[in-house]
Amino acid sequence: MMDLPSLVSDYTIDKKHLQLVIGIVREGDVEYYSFDNNKKERLIPPEHKLFEIGSITKVFTSIILLEMEKEKLLTSDDFVGKFVQNVENDYLNKITLRNLATHTSGLPILATNHNLAQKRSNPYSMYTEQDLTAFLSIADYTDSIGSFGYSNIGVGLLGYILCKVSGCTYDELLKKYITSPLKMNETAVMLDAEQKGRFLNGHASTGKRVPHWDLSIHEGAGGIVSSVSDLSLFVQANLNDDNPLSSTLQKSHLPIWIGNSNRHFGWGEDKLLDKDILWHNGGSAGFNSYLAFNKELRVGVVLLSNYSFFSNVLMDYYWSQILKWVTKKEPSQGMMIDSTGIKILEEIMQRETSLK
Repeated sequence: MMDLPSLVSDYTIDKKHLQLVIGIVREGDVEYYSFDNNKKERLIPPEHKLFEIGSITKVFTSIILLEMEKEKLLTSDDFVGKFVQNVENDYLNKITLRNLATHTSGLPILATNHNLAQKRSNPYSMYTEQDLTAFLSIADYTDSIGSFGYSNIGVGLLGYILCKVSGCTYDELLKKYITSPLKMNETAVMLDAEQKGRFLNGHASTGKRVPHWDLSIHEGAGGIVSSVSDLSLFVQANLNDDNPLSSTLQKSHLPIWIGNSNRHFGWGEDKLLDKDILWHNGGSAGFNSYLAFNKELRVGVVLLSNYSFFSNVLMDYYWSQILKWVTKKEPSQGMMIDSTGIKILEEIMQRETSLK
């Protein structure tokens, strides 16, 4: 029997308002676990509580790209300049939609004209289509094309292009291509009244309640809200061939040689117990998430938390750094959930290996 309380103890300590929900996924089975320090939220079944999933959204955006490519609405080799015709910039005719999906366009993590401090509690809500156009008109990262550089603005731009080509909102694309086929009825950008009732409050690393994020132009980079139940369905779809998206998901698992390394559409790749895992994490001002799976053993894990791994208040950040220096360890409030997810997945993989 897995000792989950021990595996998550480093993360759960000192988090008064914590809602941590875990899905342990096997090919044909899902087990849910929750660690709940807030009694007020216990009326909602843990697997149906809704969280911001942050950058895990990027995986969904890449899947939408591949689905639209399958319908011949565009190709991943199309140049970005084809879709931003109101901007004259030769750099945009050197980078492709594939570059945006694999973080190899050279674009920075944020646009140079994006001032996060303008509204620190909801930093993406202020960035407009006009701001994006202004940035793209002068952007030139030609020397970095082909090299990996994680880019929120890059995948945000990809989502923006997919919406322009289709004439749909990002929420509509998500429903059409992914959530409806996979029956992920709790996953969306725009929530209805019932879903809003299950949408948890988010907390900064210090425990302070913070507003939900509005991603605006960056919806494709981090705008999705979901549950551990739905994300476990998504992991199962990636482990199984018997679903409407199987061919597209399989394509997203294949490495693509770009520049000097292998990349994937949306996914990160790593090794655990000498076996390949595909994964992505996410974070916002009030939430932290992690999703990973191993195809060989047909297992995966999903973790969703309503605590951020950083604070949106600069003084809180400095205080956490002082604590880190004094205690010689990472403050529990500021831990990313990734390390906990990796420990759980490693335990699952060890058990599955011993059974084979």
